Formats: sequence, structure tokens, C-alpha cells
Amino acid sequence: MRFVFLVADYEPRGSIWWSIPRAVDLLHIHWMRGWLRRKFFRVDQVFGGTLNIMRHCAIARACGADAVLATMSGKDTYGEKGLPGLPYIRWQDRHYNDICVVPDIMTDIIDEVSGPVVAYLQSPIFVKADFDYRDPRVRLWTDSPFMLEVCRQVYGTEKPIQIVPNIIDDVEFPFIPQSKRESGLIFAFPRKEPQYIADTQKYYAEMGGTYWHFELIDGISIHELAQQFQRPQAFLASAIVEGCALPPQESMASGVVVVGRNANGANFCMEHRDTAMIAETPEAAARCLLELENAELRTELAQNAYRSIKRYFPGESPTEFWNETLRVLTAQQLSSAV
Repeated sequence: MRFVFLVADYEPRGSIWWSIPRAVDLLHIHWMRGWLRRKFFRVDQVFGGTLNIMRHCAIARACGADAVLATMSGKDTYGEKGLPGLPYIRWQDRHYNDICVVPDIMTDIIDEVSGPVVAYLQSPIFVKADFDYRDPRVRLWTDSPFMLEVCRQVYGTEKPIQIVPNIIDDVEFPFIPQSKRESGLIFAFPRKEPQYIADTQKYYAEMGGTYWHFELIDGISIHELAQQFQRPQAFLASAIVEGCALPPQESMASGVVVVGRNANGANFCMEHRDTAMIAETPEAAARCLLELENAELRTELAQNAYRSIKRYFPGESPTEFWNETLRVLTAQQLSSAV
């Protein structure tokens, strides 16, 4: 029994390869764009969902499973931007009886897999009925109550859909108290709704706020991000749509106070004035930042958030999930062999 976790090859945007899909788009050859995606499956950035899949592979291996990552090239194209030390195979070299874990963006290839397969549905924009999800060999995984409802709208309620824990690396993202962080520093990701970030800054200044100063973070590896996350006191969650929503959860693990959008429920870890400050508009975010000038409130939120999110540390629910998954699958194998 081997688990094969499919992930994209990482190809930086400046490479020559990206000129091919650009040309296909310019020529409006729509069928070829889909063919290129399925044939090569490349991305130009490291998504949180990919890191989550890599971490699941690592935990599965730590629990004694035979587990590998698969790319179309068969190579680790991530290097230090990913999770080093995991084995890779070519997707085409999988075995007929491997348990293949396929990310939501590639579920249209599930019908090509001959053996047991898992559709891992982490982002609402990629939940599609483009495969035979009723097939008994197909399992459905997702990661939050919000995503469970999204999946039920697409796949119905007859097919079981399992909520699988996200994995937060508490070694890379250690808890650092508010008092030991850079006073007034707040991080934001400009690739996620930059206008929301800019407007929050504007309204905060107009309201007379002077404590918070913004630093925009982009284009760095997860390991560099983890180092940087030892500095700020707050993180501005700006995205309207989120996938597995790791940044807010990693912030909570680190002792960083999260303020901003809950991404229509994707940031399921955010509870207003308990584990975070929810603000769907820039004006509301600016008002929250004024409140968060209070050190006692920041400390309380940071501690509450840490207690809430620690269940996703590797040694907690992720290990429990994989131990139980391996127990059930082993029992099923033994039963079918009798």
C-alpha cells in the first residue's frame, strides 16, 4: 500500500516555458490550454495547498506509510521553496494499486487513475464535478466546515466527504509573545486583494492611527516567510477567496494577531474578538487596528488563537488522522485478502 501525492512542478514565471501557454491564450486555442495543464501541470508560485499536501506526505511517512510525492517530471522542482527530503516519482510511474491523492485543480484526471484515488478539495474555486465522484474507489477529502458545504453543493450529500486536518509547522512557526515582537509591525500579502490593503492603510491614517506600520511580503519561500513571521505583531488577511488558508493559521501558531476578512468562511479559524478580529471592509479593518493598539487585547487574542490552532500541529490531529487512516486501510486489505 503506497500513497502517491500529486503536486505540480514548480516553474518560475520568467522561464521560457511560460511563453507556450501565453501563445496558446493569444491564439485562443482553448483545448490546448487544458491539454498543457494535464500533460505538464506546472505552477509559477508555491501555493499553501501544495505545502499542505507535502506536509501530509511527511506525516504519513512518519506514521509508517509508504508515501511519495509525484510530479509530471518526477523531480523535486521546489528545492528550498518546498519541503525538502521527500521522495518523488513521475506521475506516469504510479502503480495500479497505489492510493493516489489528487489536488482539486486536477480532479479531471481522476477517471484516468485505475486504482483507489482521493480528491483533495482545498479551494472553493476548484470544486468541480469533472470526474466520477460516485465511483466507490474515489474518496473525497476537504479541510473545513466551510469547504464541506461547498463540496456538498457540488457532489451532494450521499457521498461521504471527510474533513482532513490542515498541518501547521510549529517548529518553523514557533510561538513568540506579542511583547517580544516588533512594535506596531503588521504584515500583508499584496498578491491577495492589494486594494483592500491600500484602503485599510488609508482609512487607518485618516482615523488618526499611528501605531501600525505596514510591510508587504511577497515572492519568498515558506522558510523565509517563517523567519519573517517572527517579527510582526499582526497580519492583515485580505483575500476574498482562500484555499486551505494557511497564512492566518500560521500567524496564530506564531503569536501574530490576525485581522481582516474571513474569506467567506474559508478562514474558519477566525472567531471575532476571540481568536481574531474580523473585518470585511477596509473601514472595519482600520477600526479594528485602532482597537488593536491595546496591548492587553492583542495578548489575549494571540493566546486564544494559539490554543485554538495548536490542534493542527503535526503531533496532534494530523498524526491521529494518519494513524487512523492507516489502521482502517490495513484492516480493509486484510479483510479483502481473506
